Amino acid sequence: MPFKTPKFWHKRLSLLSILLIPFSWLYRIGHKINMMRQGTPYKSSIPVICVGNAIAGGSGKTPTVLALLKIIQGQGLAKNPVILTRGYKGQQQGAITVDLATHSANDVGDEALMLTTHSPVIVAKNRAEGAKLAEQKDFDLIIMDDGLQNNRLHKNICFLVVDRQIDFGNNRILPAGPLRESIKTILDKVDGVICIGRAFHSDLPVFEASIDVTQKPSSSKKYIAFAGLGYPEKFKNTLLDLGIDLVGWHDFADHHHYTNQELEDLYDQALNN
Repeated sequence: MPFKTPKFWHKRLSLLSILLIPFSWLYRIGHKINMMRQGTPYKSSIPVICVGNAIAGGSGKTPTVLALLKIIQGQGLAKNPVILTRGYKGQQQGAITVDLATHSANDVGDEALMLTTHSPVIVAKNRAEGAKLAEQKDFDLIIMDDGLQNNRLHKNICFLVVDRQIDFGNNRILPAGPLRESIKTILDKVDGVICIGRAFHSDLPVFEASIDVTQKPSSSKKYIAFAGLGYPEKFKNTLLDLGIDLVGWHDFADHHHYTNQELEDLYDQALNN
């Protein structure tokens, strides 16, 4: 199902959010039962670094995974690292190594294809099975994209990514707010916080990060922009911060599958502006 971040998730006072609080209690109970059903986490012979977030929707964890990968490779901390992801919206069952020549977004999800252009990637809905495949392939480090709410695989180090543009929204748990778990529960399970934007105050180690634009579009031209992200406004804000003349903006659901008609409409709008 396409996911589009509800606007009330980022409002402190919202009647709809208040009405949904009882369903948040049910969600918390269901989440705890699900975590217990996953059993004892599998402990891989390969170190596992988990990069996760606290909220549903975009917080920048996948770009953070790539930045962390670059640091690890640059410092020579691992010779053969692999990224492990569940392959969101992919139909492939079991654990597989992603191959750009044979796999499509329908198979493994769009994020997995993008990540594969930077590193070997294993897609596995059962993260323990993904780790076992990594052991067979002689990888020496697993970087787990998402997984703070997954208990099937033991993590050696966990990082929480927080985007300071959105923080934790209204600080309520799904569906009344964007939180997957309480803030205390999440902070208790991580070893450090990577904050994108201004500093985050925590007793944990905090690593500050920022969005680095490597190629700035010309400010003398007009643009239309579109994004299919959990929080597409973040992309829009980045463009506006660059001083781009934005004459059209379209936000789509997270991981939106664009139709030919939608792309043609966007192209026609660009030609007519």
